[in-house]
Amino acid sequence: MKRALRFTDAEMIRGLVSGDEEILRAYYGYYYKSIRHFVLSNHGHEEDAQDLFQDVLLVIFQKARNESFILKCSLGTYLYSVSKLLWLKELEKKKRISNRPLEMEEYVDTELDVLEIADYNKRLHIYRQHFEKLSSDCRKVLTLFLEGHNIAEITAIMGYKSDQHTRNRRYRCKLSLINKIRCTSDSIKDTYGYHKKN
Repeated sequence: MKRALRFTDAEMIRGLVSGDEEILRAYYGYYYKSIRHFVLSNHGHEEDAQDLFQDVLLVIFQKARNESFILKCSLGTYLYSVSKLLWLKELEKKKRISNRPLEMEEYVDTELDVLEIADYNKRLHIYRQHFEKLSSDCRKVLTLFLEGHNIAEITAIMGYKSDQHTRNRRYRCKLSLINKIRCTSDSIKDTYGYHKKN
């Protein structure tokens, strides 16, 4: 017997956007079990299911912040469809797809931007990880640059001796960050870029 939902779909979406702890617990209570079952039934593990569920909530959070977002089905069906879409992409990346098609009951054709949002979230996570590993000086320079400060302002704030020194520093910090991210990307490709023979 299916569990009765305490919150409406609209309340669930508003609660996710506002970060309501009770609503977040409700997402896990209402929907996690079916997503976990789907992942475990399709070449995944418990940790995969947990990661996927968090990715899906983040995607829905970002879509729901847009006022034009309208659900064309129940929230549970939409969440399940996004989960399947993202998990299929993950399996393709890991080359773990079998000849047996994924079970697709209750599948809803989700928009293509779901994949774009998920990709963006992964890139942002990698960026933040490596940004935090930069020196505090580099982090401050790049933050000021991203906030829109010009070279002269950054020179003054940082106490550097010249604008040229600021340009050089910004360049070296950006290059360091890019190289760190590139190494991570290459490592991911090495991990998933081949298919082991049984």
